[in-house]
Amino acid sequence: MRNHGKVLSLLMSVCFIAATATTAFAQDGSSTGKCSFQTVNLPTPPNKVVILDALNDVGGILGTYEANDSHTHGFLLYQGKFTSFLFPGSTDTVAFDMNTTGTIVGEYTIGNGAQHAFMVHSGGFHEITIPGFPNVPAVATGVNDNGDVVGVFQSNNTNRGFLLRNGKLTMLSFPGAQGGTTPLSINNQGVIVGTYNLTPADPFRGFMWKAGVFSNLNPPDSGGHSSPEKISNAGDVVGTYLSTVDGAQHGFSFDQGIYTTIDVPGLQQTAITAVNKFDNVLAEAIQGTNTILFKGFCSAVF
Repeated sequence: MRNHGKVLSLLMSVCFIAATATTAFAQDGSSTGKCSFQTVNLPTPPNKVVILDALNDVGGILGTYEANDSHTHGFLLYQGKFTSFLFPGSTDTVAFDMNTTGTIVGEYTIGNGAQHAFMVHSGGFHEITIPGFPNVPAVATGVNDNGDVVGVFQSNNTNRGFLLRNGKLTMLSFPGAQGGTTPLSINNQGVIVGTYNLTPADPFRGFMWKAGVFSNLNPPDSGGHSSPEKISNAGDVVGTYLSTVDGAQHGFSFDQGIYTTIDVPGLQQTAITAVNKFDNVLAEAIQGTNTILFKGFCSAVF
């Protein structure tokens, strides 16, 4: 699965290693869809890691890149303007999600210290603290237009999911997930997707949380192991999984009970990292030794 490298020791994101393939799922409730893709070019340093993490409903692209000093910065690309940012006083800043009004959430570190969750709202940076759990390492991974925030904090060496709504904390723990639960995205309807681990050594498994009820969210040929990355305000889910059929990494969508494989044609190791309500997605794929970033247009998929 892809990951945010040194800046994400608490929260792991999607990072599968694989070869090129486009595979139709072999079970009912599945299909193979096609998207058209265009490359995303950013004014970031060459040969450094760049990750696309969010695409909001007004076309803003949010992500994280490694600067020439090897520290990580968040960035926003909107209407052709590229803006880099750091949480004030931080050494590394990672941006994870952004809502329609431009509120951003993520995590920052100072030196080699603990991770701190943050929010950027109306141009101001604010640390997010977990009620009842002072000074714990925390990451904010998702935010919706209502200001609800999801994320994960670490307690007793276990990742514990959280939802903050109007200052009230709701703990999120998939039943039996002794290895931790990591919410990754929340839409305006309050539906949450993310990953959980049955044991600390167990691979990621996908989940959906809706109206207080957990369900599994894994493509049929994933062997139960996948990472749903984002859920749009239209209820569409995208993510990445490792196929048990061909051993390859694929992107996927989930819409109205149907799983669809999404791959960048002709390239290797596709990861789908974001989606908005207009069925646009963000993707990464491998070309030789390079990771190429894409925006996809997937109206035929959802």
